Amino acid sequence: MIQGRASILVLLALLWSLPLHVAAAPRPAQTSLEYSVKANYLVRFAAFVEWPAQSFATSQSPVVICVVGRDPFNGALDRAVRGQTAHGRALAVRRPDTAEAAAGCHILYVGRGGGGMVRDGQRPVLRVTDGNVSSDRGMIHFVIDDDRVRFHIDLQAASRSRLSISSRLLNLALSVRGG
Repeated sequence: MIQGRASILVLLALLWSLPLHVAAAPRPAQTSLEYSVKANYLVRFAAFVEWPAQSFATSQSPVVICVVGRDPFNGALDRAVRGQTAHGRALAVRRPDTAEAAAGCHILYVGRGGGGMVRDGQRPVLRVTDGNVSSDRGMIHFVIDDDRVRFHIDLQAASRSRLSISSRLLNLALSVRGG
């Protein structure tokens, strides 16, 4: 378990600086590394986002990270959440196959084919999209920049969904829309 916000920030900075050397047609090992880094980012995002209290059924309810559409993580996300917490809550991973089943998600990664299950503005859900999958942008949008996994943040979209994103995470973004 990572102790304290300073450790999380250091880990985020290390992940951000990890070169991926992703080519136009990545080899399987490169793709695996890319999605391992993205999985770790998804886990770390939970510590830098605050949800309204009513987003959780109880004080012991976990922060749920969901993957809709094709899951590119090949188990990396499940390994990344193991034993992790954010805001005193355990982290859990789900892979809902309907919009109704995604109702309890707090972080929603939209994989290939998952765009139809996204309902904007309905609930306080951090929607994360991927430039390798679609040009549609969520509140956080992964891109490859200078052979590294980076991200853009749409602060206005997060605010509309009643989410608060830490300035420390905003500082790591390539760009912040509405900030």
